[in-house]
Amino acid sequence: MVVDRRQFLRYSALATMGLTSGLFGCRQSDPERVTPLVFKGWPYEPDLVKENIEFFTDQIGIDVDYEMVSGNYHDKMVALFLAQSRMDCCYVRDDDFAEWVEAGWLRPFDDLPKAELYQNDLYDYNMESMSYQGHSYGLPYYTDFTVWIYNSEMLAQAGFSQSARTLDELTEQAVKIKERGIRSPDGQRIEYPILLGFRQSPGMGFGDWWALNYGSEVQLFDDELNPIFPDDTDRQAERILQWIVDGIHKYRIIDINSLTLGRIRENTAAGRQVYCLLSKYDVEWINNRKNSAVVDTYLADRNLDQSHAKVLKMAPIPSLETGQQGTLGWTRMYCLTAHCNPDKVLDAWQLLQFLGGKDRNGEYYTAKQWFRLRGLGFAYRSLMEDPEIIAQMERWGDVGLIKTMSKVARIRENIKSPWFPDFNVYYQPEIQKILLRQQSPRDGLGRIAKRCQQFKREWQSMD
Repeated sequence: MVVDRRQFLRYSALATMGLTSGLFGCRQSDPERVTPLVFKGWPYEPDLVKENIEFFTDQIGIDVDYEMVSGNYHDKMVALFLAQSRMDCCYVRDDDFAEWVEAGWLRPFDDLPKAELYQNDLYDYNMESMSYQGHSYGLPYYTDFTVWIYNSEMLAQAGFSQSARTLDELTEQAVKIKERGIRSPDGQRIEYPILLGFRQSPGMGFGDWWALNYGSEVQLFDDELNPIFPDDTDRQAERILQWIVDGIHKYRIIDINSLTLGRIRENTAAGRQVYCLLSKYDVEWINNRKNSAVVDTYLADRNLDQSHAKVLKMAPIPSLETGQQGTLGWTRMYCLTAHCNPDKVLDAWQLLQFLGGKDRNGEYYTAKQWFRLRGLGFAYRSLMEDPEIIAQMERWGDVGLIKTMSKVARIRENIKSPWFPDFNVYYQPEIQKILLRQQSPRDGLGRIAKRCQQFKREWQSMD
């Protein structure tokens, strides 16, 4: 018998419910198996993770085993959950969050002490990302959002003091840059001033599509997660896609390599395009002299001996109409697992708080460490007022804009639907067909909307 993904998850949830009590009973009879706590995560900066955990053990006196899961994190974690592997908490991507909750693999923490401590300090999109059906499941590991980037030196050469605020103005600027023959630091003429991210990817694929829609305050789904495109208000979703199509084929200001190229950050730092969308996290990297030919040239021309310069500037995402504002946000989180031994839940909750919240001294120790040492974004409003963080951020970015975008960022509207992974696989090639003019924006969006409804009905039939 062939079991599809929907059946697989349903059986997984039933298996988890049926086996958990037996598993817990076994552990209670063998206390050696529940000490220390087990924390599983992907292998990003493992030495720094271990340092943080050692500090937690020094503070609290609870031992923790950090176990790295290499390779395809999603698939390997699913296998570990199904095998009832011992783990007390783990990293979770917002892409996988709803799936894992529905499968019964994550434990909410609403019933635990100080569960409400962090809610008022979290940005709205982060709180939404880590909650499901009225319950809180996660505390933030890393968060970020998409920002518009422009090369201020190249814009100045073309006679502009700042990036365009609307998509029509952006077209005018980009056309003029082409006409002026603006060149990169290595002397290459800028043929396509705009590079976007439309390479198919199973993870954050096509984040630029969401960001451009949210920059124009487009609502793609209603409250019941029914798609409302292509007939959204003023057909904005259709108009945004048409702007991209025209930019590629009519005005030739958007690089067709937007459909295949994955090194947008590197190309921006090299000065091979003028405009792009990037994660805020990348702004420090592209404005760091050691990574960026653009910044190095700027500083060398002025005989300045410093590590950073704000040459590649941040701006609100250009929108269809003036006054529109928004962006795409996402969250990676720490969660308690449903496999957490009941006798160790409070210990695991202390670990979760240390990693994703406050330490024993009431400080957001881990979040500050990640930002200070690696520039990772944080989810707490109060940290945006921290003098140390502000000083570090001012070296490479616009603190005021970061604060604003943190408030208006939105999560992908259907990310918590059980059919989101199916949608994520389906819609990306459909958007690419539109950008290649193999179908019109209206027809393509209509096909995507129709398939969304089919995904929804298929999952509802499983209830």
